[in-house]
Amino acid sequence: MGNFVLALLFLLFSNYSSAQDTCFTRLPYGNNPQAGAYANVNGIRMYYETYGSASARPLLLIHGNGGSIWSMRCQIEHFRQTYKVIVADSRYHGKSENGDKPLTYELMADDYAALLQHLKLDSVYTIGQSDGAILTLLLAMNHPGSIKKGIAMAPNLRPDSTAQYGYIVRTVKQTRDSVEGLIRSGRKDAALLRESVYYQLMDEQPNIPAASLSHIQVPILLMSSDGDAITLEHILEIYRALPKANLLVMPAATHRMLREEYQLFNQMCQRFLDNPFKRPTTIY
Repeated sequence: MGNFVLALLFLLFSNYSSAQDTCFTRLPYGNNPQAGAYANVNGIRMYYETYGSASARPLLLIHGNGGSIWSMRCQIEHFRQTYKVIVADSRYHGKSENGDKPLTYELMADDYAALLQHLKLDSVYTIGQSDGAILTLLLAMNHPGSIKKGIAMAPNLRPDSTAQYGYIVRTVKQTRDSVEGLIRSGRKDAALLRESVYYQLMDEQPNIPAASLSHIQVPILLMSSDGDAITLEHILEIYRALPKANLLVMPAATHRMLREEYQLFNQMCQRFLDNPFKRPTTIY
């Protein structure tokens, strides 16, 4: 069971490339010395890369749990043509340091806010997937003024089966047990220790009251898919709690739609970012 569980979580949350994940990339995103740098923020060295014109509108991309800059390659490739793209490895991910604090979503959101201050950017557009979507909401909520518009693809406010499908909740718990068992048996390699942190995070967090989303006053495009890990009922709960939100549920897509359906995903993101926010109603 342990190997099966690990494989399933790998497919759901990692950088796994499916047959549909065919976006062409010109550069080694996440491992590009010409675009990369480190920022000393919030007690860690945080690795980030920048692309596009320095005078263009700034767009922050935030990857999901267990991911890295490379996870956002299909969005970097598209948006660097018209935006100044900033993309980083979150704490405990990629080339960024772990630090000495317990990993929380609030801590990671603080890291990104500090990165924006380091870059002297007082307000940016954002696109975040999964954990990156949670961080987009927390940035907008806890760091007012840091975001002009946010795109949150498949966030959750709770780690339980009221927000995620039951098989996801069970698989996360089983995988956490498997990884922690390997550590107890003597495995101490850095990659496995990081993996244990990822599953602990997914198992115990986030814990964001839906009512607190009322503090977000910037427009949010909330995105999901009909084959996602997050239930549609929970996505609707988030949508109804946001004061200024649009909703997109992509058909025949999954939690990895930003890569599997990257052309349509990018098109809908650009439509939201490039146009004034509106929430029309059907009145005859």
